[in-house]
Amino acid sequence: MMDRLSRIRWPDVALAVVLAALSVWWTVHASRGDVPAMPFQDFHDGPVRPVPPGAFIVQEDDQSIGREIVLNLLITLAVVLRRIWPLSVVLVQFTAILAFENGADLVTTVATLIGVYSVCLYGRSTALSLGVLAVLATITTLAFDNTTPQLPDWAGVFALVAPIGLLGVTVRAARIRAETAHQRAEALERGQEAATRLAVAQERARIARELHDVVSHHVSVMTIQAGAAGKVIDTRPELARDALTAIEASGRETMTELRHLLGVLSPGPDDDLLHPQPGLDQLDALVDNVRRAGQPVQVHREPVTLPRGTDLTAYRVVQEALTNALRHAPGARTEITIDVVDTTVDIEVRNDPPPPGVTPASTGSGTGLVGLAERLRLYGGTLEAGPRPTGGFRVRASIPLDANLPAGAA
Repeated sequence: MMDRLSRIRWPDVALAVVLAALSVWWTVHASRGDVPAMPFQDFHDGPVRPVPPGAFIVQEDDQSIGREIVLNLLITLAVVLRRIWPLSVVLVQFTAILAFENGADLVTTVATLIGVYSVCLYGRSTALSLGVLAVLATITTLAFDNTTPQLPDWAGVFALVAPIGLLGVTVRAARIRAETAHQRAEALERGQEAATRLAVAQERARIARELHDVVSHHVSVMTIQAGAAGKVIDTRPELARDALTAIEASGRETMTELRHLLGVLSPGPDDDLLHPQPGLDQLDALVDNVRRAGQPVQVHREPVTLPRGTDLTAYRVVQEALTNALRHAPGARTEITIDVVDTTVDIEVRNDPPPPGVTPASTGSGTGLVGLAERLRLYGGTLEAGPRPTGGFRVRASIPLDANLPAGAA
């Protein structure tokens, strides 16, 4: 209850005080015959007394004046609670009107019409509010024989209550429409924000995969080349020189790919954003780079033309598999097979166990294969990876030839 009372508005308090003061003033002056006829007059306790236009109501004694003042204050001060308990307010107001001996005055009628407007606007149910008003108006019509303005007995109260009630219903409907539109706009905005966050997350995942593929492969190659160069630098400096040359070439290639990838995020004046990303057409260069690192690689390849995104994905499959072979089985025989079966491109990379006495460069975290599987899923492809029964490791990917980049993917 205290929570509801805390919702009382100061404008309602001010309005109630003004109406109460005016009603008291009106009642006192009516006792002296200084005010004109009232909207609701001539209660059914006595004979019907036609009231000509401009007639005055005269109170007979102080007790009657005090009773009128109490009823007026009850009706006008109830306006304070019109937003909290609108139905109760209008019931109290109409009950008080029926208790008048000579009818309600103009100020009290205005306060009652404010209650009628409030119950239609703030009531829990529009149908309930209109039903209660219809019953109250009917009872009031039966109770009073004369109203101002002068209308037939059945129409006087309805002529005052109906327009105000319909106004409240109209304003209520307009507010509901406005609130619905506001909620719909907020829902749309939240949906757009969610879609934006999803697109940003997908783009970040794509960039992370690209960075992993580029950095992981080239750094692995450079690490192995540097290790080989360190072992032969004293005995066979020409081999060490070749290894260092290969490291330089791999580093330059890494910088080129990183510059292209990060240039999309923050392009500089010298970035060539139109330079294409790698595909199977650069497979020979990739294999040569791995061979220079000491990994014997054989390629069995069926020529195929792929869409740009699918071509990049196929290249990344081979790159990730060769990187893993360099890490986990350096110097082991590795075989690449690319076939076209019906409408699917099958890519398989197999490597033997590492030669005796060779220690793997690193164990890895396995995130590269996870990212690769996600990349393939975007194109409707699948990835299989695991140890071979005869030893070594196998990576096999299948990509549909008619794969299209899905909506929202980079």
